[in-house]
Amino acid sequence: MNDKGYNKASTKRLLGWIGLICLLLIIPIKVIRFVDEPAATTWLVGIAPSVLGPAGLLFLILSCSGRFSRLTLPQATMFVAFIALGLEFVQLLPRPGILANVYYTFDWIDVFGSLFSVGIGYFVARLMIQSKPGDHKELQ
Repeated sequence: MNDKGYNKASTKRLLGWIGLICLLLIIPIKVIRFVDEPAATTWLVGIAPSVLGPAGLLFLILSCSGRFSRLTLPQATMFVAFIALGLEFVQLLPRPGILANVYYTFDWIDVFGSLFSVGIGYFVARLMIQSKPGDHKELQ
């Protein structure tokens, strides 16, 4: 196995672990919202899922070996931004049936948090993918 193959595989594995950790960190934050009333009203707890989710999804997409592995970093970033913003704006739609009892609120801070997350995720992934300074090869 050559060094480039090893670096690509280890980079993909590291991106996968970072993505998984980001997504799993959303669970305790959601629990804090229900358990600790004063902490639930803080700005950080409110925006954390919108910041961790898109970055985690981007890192997982970049680490996969399936259909999405053919996407370049800018394509994957645009795909994740579309999904993240879609999930934020779908909260504006009226919910039918039993979903009407589920409490979601649309907030512009969450939209900006999602965009910030996608941008930071892009730059972190770009740094991790580069093998040498000035070399912008994709994980393919």
